Amino acid sequence: MSAMPRAALSQTITQKTVLSQQLRQSVELLQLSGPELQRELEVQLLSNPLLKLDEESSAAETPIKSEELPAQQAPEAGVAHDFREPNYLTWRGTAPETEDFDPYGAIGSQETLSDYLLHQLGCLRLAEDLRMRCAWIIGNLDDEGFLSDSLEELARDGAQVIGVTEDLYAWQEALRLVQGLDPAGIAADGPTQSLLIQLSRLEVSEEERTIASALLTRMPEALAKRDHKAAARALGVTVEKIEQAHALILSLNPHPASAFADTHETGCVIAEVLLVKTKDGWKAVLNPDVVARLRFDDETYNLLTQAKLQGKDLADWKARARDARGFVRALEMRYSTITAVAQTIADMQEAFFTEGPKALKPMGLKDIAARLGLSESTVSRAAAGKYLQSPSGTFELKYFFSSALAGDDGQTASAAAARQLIVEAVAKENPAKPLSDAAIAEILASHGIHLARRTVAKYREIEQIPPKSLRKRSS
Repeated sequence: MSAMPRAALSQTITQKTVLSQQLRQSVELLQLSGPELQRELEVQLLSNPLLKLDEESSAAETPIKSEELPAQQAPEAGVAHDFREPNYLTWRGTAPETEDFDPYGAIGSQETLSDYLLHQLGCLRLAEDLRMRCAWIIGNLDDEGFLSDSLEELARDGAQVIGVTEDLYAWQEALRLVQGLDPAGIAADGPTQSLLIQLSRLEVSEEERTIASALLTRMPEALAKRDHKAAARALGVTVEKIEQAHALILSLNPHPASAFADTHETGCVIAEVLLVKTKDGWKAVLNPDVVARLRFDDETYNLLTQAKLQGKDLADWKARARDARGFVRALEMRYSTITAVAQTIADMQEAFFTEGPKALKPMGLKDIAARLGLSESTVSRAAAGKYLQSPSGTFELKYFFSSALAGDDGQTASAAAARQLIVEAVAKENPAKPLSDAAIAEILASHGIHLARRTVAKYREIEQIPPKSLRKRSS
């Protein structure tokens, strides 16, 4: 075989390998939920210097009028993470078991972090001004137990609201006092400082504390990648000491408020897609408040190119550049696929968004897949764990997939629509004479939906509606 065919064959194999890696990465990103994606973006930004958060793309998104979306259904405030902070959970590979991770698991689940901190504050003998400052700081903690505002901002706002001075020394004293309360790591400006505060309170040798602190502040990339050898070289210590320090860090809790009841609704719902009413109909757009776009850092890459790197250094940076570009492409493919699926759902279920659940049409994965030219598995990945926010509320995309029920004249209705009719029928019934499942089946038949009594009973149970005997009340 001549040299040219060998070179062509090698290039073809390399291209196919890169393509398969990118395809695998695209699939992996597509199946992540919103919170999982945010954690993955944190890891990528920390581990690859050639990736940058694209600040401009969010601003360029279609502006959304506030009146088009229901305030009560808005995504949870604070769900967008600070991407500069490392994602400490990824160092373990998976989220840790509760008993290993939650030192405050015995705390009552209904007690909020604020309640717990204020109770401790009430047990201390403090000057009134200091107590007021501490209470103000506690009241400004976010759901993670962190302070999103600077101390200067807290002092300025606190002075206006609670009538104390803006004296920063006094506010620093109050902050130190709150940070000394339990759980350890509270009132930090983010996970890194939280872990540093926890380290300062541990009874370990000063050397262990120093190495662990250095890993957090100076070597976050090596820590995230578990590159103990690189960290050991950089800090001038043995690999064994790095491993000990890493184990020490993993024993800490980067989310000190995790054991407490949330002040908002349970669970983290991030609506990546907004449904907006336009003159041409419903339009699905990415939610600029929660969707993060990344870009390849051309400036850094150009500087590295000018440095004329050679050998292993050159190969390493080429690999990083390839990985960065591939990740950006995979991320954009994820966003475009989810948006396309959401738009197709909006087109097929237009009546739902104006008339409500009764108008939900039967629709399967294959219907969306056929319209978009995608496989059903791809549509399934794009719908699972992805949420759409509309004027009617916030819905998981897979909510709209419903089986078809036989109706009159060859028409079909969705199972979800049938369940909604059952809910409405029970809501309108006479409490003294509640409807039987057979009677509900007759009401459905009048709407052209024919169901057996046992199917009505199943749908009623799904909607958590008690049987007739338990619904009867004297008038």
